[in-house]
Amino acid sequence: MVVRKALHCLKAMMPITGGLCLGIFFSLLFAPAFDESCDLHGGQMEKFPHSAKSDHLGPGRSLNEKLNFDYSNSDDFEPKLRPHEEHAVAANGPRRLIRPRYASTELGIREKLFVGVITTKDSINSLGVAVNKTLAHYVPKLVFFMDRRGPKIPTGMAIVSFPDGRTKLKPFHMLKYVYDHYGNNFDYYMFIPDKTYVRGEKVLSFVSDISMSLHVHLGQPIGQLDPQHVFCSLAAGVVISQSVLSSVVDNLEWCAQNALASEHADNLGRCIIHSTDQKCTAQILGKEYRYVANKDLDFDKEIDDLRKTDSFNKALTVSTVQDDITMYKLHRYFCQLEYNETKQQIDALQKSIINISQLTPDPNEHAGWPVGVQQPFRPKNRYDVLRWDYFTEKHIYLKGDFSTVEELKGIDKQDVADILKTAMTKLNQKHNNRFTYHRLVNGYRRFDPSRGMEYTLDLELKDTSSPENNDKIYQRRVHLVRPLSLLEIIPMPYVTENSKVNLILPIMASDRDGVVSFLDSYAHTCLDAGDNTDLLIVFIYDPAEAGDDSFSVLKSMITYYENKYQNGAKITSLSLRTSSPTQLTIIEAISRKFKPDSILLMCTVGMELSIDFLNRVRMNTIANWQVFFPVGFYQYKPNLIYEEKPFPTVIDINRNFGHFDVHSFDHASFYNSDFIRCSSNKTSKELARMDLFELFVQEKKLHIFRAVEPALKHRYRQRICNPVLAQEQYQRCLRSRAEGLANSSQLAMLIFEHQKKVDKSHLQVIQRQRDPIVNHMKPDMLKR
Repeated sequence: MVVRKALHCLKAMMPITGGLCLGIFFSLLFAPAFDESCDLHGGQMEKFPHSAKSDHLGPGRSLNEKLNFDYSNSDDFEPKLRPHEEHAVAANGPRRLIRPRYASTELGIREKLFVGVITTKDSINSLGVAVNKTLAHYVPKLVFFMDRRGPKIPTGMAIVSFPDGRTKLKPFHMLKYVYDHYGNNFDYYMFIPDKTYVRGEKVLSFVSDISMSLHVHLGQPIGQLDPQHVFCSLAAGVVISQSVLSSVVDNLEWCAQNALASEHADNLGRCIIHSTDQKCTAQILGKEYRYVANKDLDFDKEIDDLRKTDSFNKALTVSTVQDDITMYKLHRYFCQLEYNETKQQIDALQKSIINISQLTPDPNEHAGWPVGVQQPFRPKNRYDVLRWDYFTEKHIYLKGDFSTVEELKGIDKQDVADILKTAMTKLNQKHNNRFTYHRLVNGYRRFDPSRGMEYTLDLELKDTSSPENNDKIYQRRVHLVRPLSLLEIIPMPYVTENSKVNLILPIMASDRDGVVSFLDSYAHTCLDAGDNTDLLIVFIYDPAEAGDDSFSVLKSMITYYENKYQNGAKITSLSLRTSSPTQLTIIEAISRKFKPDSILLMCTVGMELSIDFLNRVRMNTIANWQVFFPVGFYQYKPNLIYEEKPFPTVIDINRNFGHFDVHSFDHASFYNSDFIRCSSNKTSKELARMDLFELFVQEKKLHIFRAVEPALKHRYRQRICNPVLAQEQYQRCLRSRAEGLANSSQLAMLIFEHQKKVDKSHLQVIQRQRDPIVNHMKPDMLKR
């Protein structure tokens, strides 16, 4: 039986054993033939030239070539060291894409118009200043170009000077500079001399209607006698597109060698035509570039005749202006002309609205008052009714939910004074200056988000039309509307989410309990995700404190996180000993440790970090332009708003759980360069009386962006108000602490419940006193 079972197993294994044997036999048989191509020293190597290339090891590429070894001269062999970093980059895959700082650079968005002004050192302080004052606020960029700097240069102007004394090459130096610095930032480029007045708003509107895909060489043509050399008059202004500028720069060497004329217009025009074959034209897309030339313009003598000509009133540029006073007079005339044209357009629109409203079912309803202004808001229920504020000449009543009467001051006082002046002006226009103002009886105002601020005034007026009526007092009710102006989009640099944010966390002895949760939030949000952030913790010591280090445990935690996360994010610490730990004191101490182009974000213990909030910090903080003060959502005191324990760990944005604290300016993000510039203009005494927000507010060149930030949530912490602070800062801290406990209805309910318990205890005491047993134990003098 055993033998039969063994033979049966051998028969089953025979096919497998035979297949293995045949496979080994054939592999040994053909192996030498395949190894010939890999012979390091055999003759087969000569069959394939060394210059042949292939992506795999085989015919056309030897092993020596694959490994970059040259065995023919092994004595001179030097090993090539490949650092570990190269292998690490290859192992981790492609490098992370680094986005540009501004989205406009990433998307290729360009401004519309650049204006370059050719000036001299003799005229920069007169005509140059006049051009800057009349043109700079209309165009995105205005730069002045001159050959040599004079002894006195006006401030507040972008001025570029060239050391080359050859005057005829100045236009080419200008084109080269513009292309190098602004070549990809604008769609159109305009060049003028400083003796030309430019209607900036009209020129910008003119080029805004032209497609940026067109090759534009625009201006006032001169030299029509030679069809091959039709140049643009530089005095009228030369407008070229970005594509034309790029072509001209590529041929600047030819242009400089062939600059034979003494006039800039000839040299510049010849260069543009040679580079692009684009002749000068005054018309494009059905629009005409209008220009008025007058060599000896005398504004006072000629303006009466010029104002009657249509060509002058529709001109985009005017030359030649001999002095700055004439430039200012021209600017005033054209501003008045545009104002009159705008007023006529408004009157025409109002008449058109009235005429069209007569064709509607309810003419009075559709025409409205004032004509062309949105109709008043109509509430759908009682909760949507807009509130009227009552005011007199000295006080305003029920201005907010927490005020009954306040003194009229500041912007409110200016508003009331302006509206009273407007009311008297309109009344006297209607009644031929019959009345004089006596007093304000009643005043009402409300803000309608659909139309603006509405006013109703009850005025007492004196009649001055005749002597016998001087003692008479008339009452008139006046309705006024201050309409909302047309929304205007302010051009702002759009920043991408690529900048590093440096978080600054000041910690005092009273904040130690909340630091652990902040570090956990930072590790989870930033370190685990590899976000581009660094954290600097500032330990603030009291100068009178001595003995053991109160922050030793926290410092050991920082060391733990530094050892755990080594992916580029850093957590560092700094010790600061001061008796007045204000924001400015802390930032002055740490500012020198950061580069000027660093973003600093002031943090507090108790705040919750999120990627959305950090990205908004990056986008809303712009160097030399804007600082960001977010309004965070602060949690109310948990034991006052929650009925049961444990309290929720997630903060929900709800009016019953917290509020957006408008009195808190603890969180701020700004560039270090902006802080250095602002603080350098202040003395130590001035800095001691202000906080960070006041410091940036006083800087005219910086925008303050203050907005509600729903991604910034802050857990409840009792606010400590230091009486050493300035009076306004101290009062603001007290208001923030008072409003941070709970909302008014919750506080009222707590007071009601507390009073209910007190009343109940009083009743219990009275009942006990009336108890017969207690009454029997009282002395005779207390018994009733």
